[in-house]
This record gives sequence, structure tokens and C-alpha cells, in this order.
Amino acid sequence: MNQPLYYCLICFVFFISSCQSNPEKKQEKKGTPIVYKITGSLNPEVNGTVYLQDHDNSMQQFRRAKVEQGKFVLEGELVIDAFYDLIIRSDSGAVKSFNYSTPLYVEADADYDVAIKEKGDHFSLEVKTNSLTTNELIAFNKNKEKVQHELDEQLAKYSDETAALNAKLMTFSRGQESIYNQTIDRLEEITKQSNEIRASKDDKRFYEEYVLNSKQKASFLIPYSFKYISLNKENYNDYDQILAHLDPAIQKHPLVKAAVAKVDEVKNYYDNMPVFPAITPRNLKGDSLKFDQLVDKKMIIVAVWSSKGKNSKMDLPVLVRKEAELKKMGVEVVYLTDDEDYERWRASNRQIGLGMNSYLLNVTDRDFIENSYNVIGTPRYLWLDPKSRTVIELAGADPTLPDFIKNVKNKL
Repeated sequence: MNQPLYYCLICFVFFISSCQSNPEKKQEKKGTPIVYKITGSLNPEVNGTVYLQDHDNSMQQFRRAKVEQGKFVLEGELVIDAFYDLIIRSDSGAVKSFNYSTPLYVEADADYDVAIKEKGDHFSLEVKTNSLTTNELIAFNKNKEKVQHELDEQLAKYSDETAALNAKLMTFSRGQESIYNQTIDRLEEITKQSNEIRASKDDKRFYEEYVLNSKQKASFLIPYSFKYISLNKENYNDYDQILAHLDPAIQKHPLVKAAVAKVDEVKNYYDNMPVFPAITPRNLKGDSLKFDQLVDKKMIIVAVWSSKGKNSKMDLPVLVRKEAELKKMGVEVVYLTDDEDYERWRASNRQIGLGMNSYLLNVTDRDFIENSYNVIGTPRYLWLDPKSRTVIELAGADPTLPDFIKNVKNKL
């Protein structure tokens, strides 16, 4: 991983690990109706409207109050303590237009005071509260914005360097092949690093880092983050343990229950997943697939494809070209088609060049694989342990991606 990206992620992890907030009361929270009160001030002193709206659904809005001479008090009842956005905006036709927003976790027995100050074309918004979750959320968003800004700056530098290198390529003459190749290598490296940075800017990455590194046990931001986290065979146990060690006072809240249900679904899926069956489909020569002859391999990639699928015809030739390198690593590729048309399968098989490791499934085996391993679209790559036929990876890496071989090596 490149140094700027590594530095930014380390800063993010350090920040959330050291983040401290006011301690919560140990009263059990089950997600019951609450009474709330939010006060605030605006400078300059303006008039407008203030209200709460659902954090994930802007169409769901709640009681409104007036902002008069820069002051407001918003109070009322909510069906449940949850994440909301506080919206402060000018009225229609106002001389001065404004629209401010800040996320809050609105809960019982919590004080909220919001102060907004304009500074030229900019403004500052400060929330003072004894709500642990609100303080966690505000700190999380501020640090995410900071890290993303730093990553954007690095992307801009790479963009400028790419433009300069592309211009440089046009100036090379015969005899400068070495410098030309060095320039091409640098362009490829920049592309790789830029892709890593773009991937790290995904909100999902920030929620994952927060949950895995937070020291808090009573913050509802932890279970809320599970809406954005992708669970798989490698990580579901870590997240299961995090939820199990949350403060008992919040364990019965709907947010925690929803997060637990999401983890349990993945956990049950993998715990109850059958091993890959010892099926014996036939190839073009009529020879049967024999898994017992592959037990000495380090891994088996089962590529489920269809002659009707455009993606299969585009992706599989790439995998075929990488088979030689995979074999050196001890990885065997087996192609299984879910196609019901034998002649079409035979023609596509030869067109793509799949060879004798391509087999035609019967209806029973096809249905079992599709239903047991949730094969909805093709191509799909199942990674198996050769000795036990246990599914190592339910959705193996796309062979067309640059890091495919690297991902395979990491799994061996």
C-alpha cells in the first residue's frame, strides 16, 4: 500500500481508537418513545424554521419550530430514539437564504445545544451534548471528511503527474526505450495507487474501521454502522464478537438486534453450507470429473458459466490465459456450465478454448449448486479446498481484475 494512503488510514484508526466521550447512564435502552428538547442559536440573528428528519429518509419529517431572532427551541416526542438530521433553514422569500444540517442521535435524558456562526462565505456549527452516540457520530464525520480531503489531494497530485508523464511519452525518440519503459511502469503504478485511494474513500471502509477499532461499548453508532458493512466468511466472527461485547444496557435496542440478525444470517449461511458435492459431469470427450484426482492441489476454482451470458464469454478467456500461472501455484480450474442446450455449450466451449476441464452439469447438480451457493448470475467463481471440498470463497475474485493472481496467492 502506498505511503499517503497508509498514513491516512493509520491516522483514522488512531483517531477512532482514542476518541473518548461522556459516559452513558446504565439505564436499559430498548427503543421506546422519548421526549426530546433541542436548543440553538444562530449568528447573525435570523428567522427561519427548524425541524428533525429521519437520517436515512429525508421525506420523513417531524415537528417544526420557529427560529426567531437567531434563537430556537425544538421539543416534542418521537416513537423511538434513533439517528435524525436537524435541519435549520430560512423561510420561503426570506431576504437571506440559509440551510444548515447536522446529524444527531436523539435520545431521552440528553441535552442538545446547537450554535451556528457565519464567517464570510463559511460557517461553523457546534453541537454541545451529553449524548455519547451523537458525539461519536460528529467526531466520526469530521475525521472522515478530513481523511477524504487528504486522499483527494493525493489523487490530484497523481492526476497532475499522469498528465505530465503522458506528455513526456510524446517526446521520446528512438534509442530511449529504457526511459520510455520506466515511464510506462510509473504510469501503471500511479493507476494502481489511485485505484487503491478511490476504494479507500468508500464510506464502507470508514464504518468498518470505526467498528473494528472503537473502544466504545455503548455507542449506537456501532450497530448502525452494520448497515454499510459487508460481511463474509472471513470477517463475520470478528463482528459477531464485537456485538456480543456491547454494553448490556443497549443489547435489546432495535439497532443492535438488526445488526445481530445481519451477522447471524451470514453465520448460519456459512455454518450450514454443504461441502461441494462429488459430482461427475462429463466433458466434450465424455470423461467424468473426478475430484479425488485433485486432492493434491492447493485450491480448486470452480467457474460456473453460461454460453448464453455475455459476461461469461468476455471473462472466461481471461481466466483461460491465466491458467498456466495458476497451475504453477497449484491451483486447478474447473469449468461447469449451467446451460441446458448441449450444442450451444459445445460450440461456446470450443470458441472460448476451455479444453477438457469444462463439464456440462445435469439438471439435478445444476439446481443443487445454484440453490446451495446462491449462484444467481454468471460467471461465478467458487474457491474450494481440494481435500474437503469445503467452499473457501463463495464469490471468488474476478479473474479480469489486476489483483486476481495476488488475491489467489493470499488465499493459498
